[in-house]
Amino acid sequence: MAQLYLQDKLELLAWGDAGYVYKVTNYIILKRSITENDPRTKNENSVFDLLERHPTCPDIVRSFLRLPDSNFLQFLPGGTLEARLQARQTRDPETWRVIKVEGEEPRHLIARWMAELSNAAAWLESLCLAHGDIRPPNLLLDSDDHLKLADFDNTARIGEEVDVGTAPYARLLGSEAGEDRGRFGFLGARTEQFAIGSVYYYLTRGYEPYDNEWYGKYHGPVTVDMLQRMEFPTTQLDSEDDAIIRKCWHGEFGSVKELAASLRLLDRMGSRAKLMAADLFRERQEECRKLVADGLLRF
Repeated sequence: MAQLYLQDKLELLAWGDAGYVYKVTNYIILKRSITENDPRTKNENSVFDLLERHPTCPDIVRSFLRLPDSNFLQFLPGGTLEARLQARQTRDPETWRVIKVEGEEPRHLIARWMAELSNAAAWLESLCLAHGDIRPPNLLLDSDDHLKLADFDNTARIGEEVDVGTAPYARLLGSEAGEDRGRFGFLGARTEQFAIGSVYYYLTRGYEPYDNEWYGKYHGPVTVDMLQRMEFPTTQLDSEDDAIIRKCWHGEFGSVKELAASLRLLDRMGSRAKLMAADLFRERQEECRKLVADGLLRF
């Protein structure tokens, strides 16, 4: 009932098992959970509460107002990185394998996006947090093609066990993990850099790891097993990009901060997103409060 009411008033942008995302204005979206007291919404709201107690990171999406089952967030007109990359792909209609990629993203944008993504993850790391779900659907682009990390449903303290992972941005541990074999392990530099490495691969190829291959009816489980055995896609030995991707997949960076430093060196243009002005942020907050007071969420 609540979702039908909101859909009648607002433009529906996205939906999933956790909730719905609506466009409220040209600057604000509403993320609304499906069920009351959803733990994922509660978790994301608590993460934003924590972030607001620290200096702002320009590479993380802003939250203007949070209620128990709702979050008013910054609207980014560039959409998701996933949609941007998928628009270049042609897929086999039977297997869904990527058979063609039209053009490629400019080199300077790839370098900028990777610097911004790793900076956002390193910022979380400095607060003893790990995002836990770094992948293109959770990476948003603003009107100036700057990337911001979003969706903190699965964010948790470093050292907590990973509840669930999405291949190829998470990897089941193999025999190297001993008794932890077959589990995703614990949140930290290893999990975050692995995801960042797979995003980097996607950006430089135009498709996800293994997405240009077809291993038959059980393609998905086969690729999960390949990741577990560390049978990664072929990379170029003389490529600066691929050298970092390989290190990410093998967990060779001691911290996300260390990875971010390496990626900044490749971002030779060094363009960075500007922080939202404090007075503009307060203006957006007041706008959200007024929308709630005027009955936007009543049904």
